[in-house]
Amino acid sequence: MRIAAVDLETTDLKANMGILLCGSFQDILVEGRYPKPSTLSLKTTDSDVYDPDPDKALAVALRNKIESYTMIVTWNGKLFDIPFLNSRLMFHHERPVRVQFHLDCMLYMAGSSNRVGSRKLISAQQFFRIKEQKTGLDWEVWKRAMKGDTQAMKEVTRHCEVDVTVLAKAYWRLLPFVSTIHR
Repeated sequence: MRIAAVDLETTDLKANMGILLCGSFQDILVEGRYPKPSTLSLKTTDSDVYDPDPDKALAVALRNKIESYTMIVTWNGKLFDIPFLNSRLMFHHERPVRVQFHLDCMLYMAGSSNRVGSRKLISAQQFFRIKEQKTGLDWEVWKRAMKGDTQAMKEVTRHCEVDVTVLAKAYWRLLPFVSTIHR
């Protein structure tokens, strides 16, 4: 069984205005063992610098990588990451992602499972005292990354990779509260 923490970074919260910037994957093997995350990123070239929708190849690559796992673990992935990816795939006339199993850990931070206080991943990182620190990104970094700035994209990628590392560690703390895993 292959399990990975997955996170996407986008330029907007809605897929009609935003595009995919990158997606990071953190394989979940055993608690305490975390290989380096891998990231698929938007590649822009001089020929497509003015293309408002340059993310087709990235969307397909993310879909294919997600489908290579038996289960993905996300934070708000059922309400954001997967619907956003599917919307971008639909826009590009590609089939949607077929997730085998999907565990959205955010759902176990509040509600009937726990009352931690906030459903944000940074709240989980602080509550569980996970040493990796989520990074904040200035809006200017996002805007530069949208335009293909290499250094800005490195910062967005680092942000995404820290998110999946924190998520993989939070997964082990929240797993005892999971009774059923759905698609």
